[in-house]
Amino acid sequence: MSDKSQARLVEEFIKTEFNDNAEYLFETSDTAVFRKGKRKKWYAVVMNISRSKLGLKSDEKVAVLNVKLNPNEIALLTDHTVYFPAYHMNKKHWCTIILDGSADIDEVCYRVQQSYNIVKG
Repeated sequence: MSDKSQARLVEEFIKTEFNDNAEYLFETSDTAVFRKGKRKKWYAVVMNISRSKLGLKSDEKVAVLNVKLNPNEIALLTDHTVYFPAYHMNKKHWCTIILDGSADIDEVCYRVQQSYNIVKG
């Protein structure tokens, strides 16, 4: 499965499950932000970045998902293959999941659900 199709599946899951649409908050970016409620708290971010920004030895672009998770769970999940320290977010509360087909889409959607629940409170 290509990273673009996995990213699309994440966006479809969010639309179906939470009725939230992607917001593109940055004029020159294809970064999709998903926010919850009146306070507009972020719970998922889908973006394309260079693999090198994750510490990988490639400048190839890849779709990634940032989600908010329990810090203890982030520590257990981080493997530098599928789960990474959060790119461009607080590394204690957020992690990055690579969407190149390495992660099972059901697990990715489960992590989005967890993030949504944390933000929902």
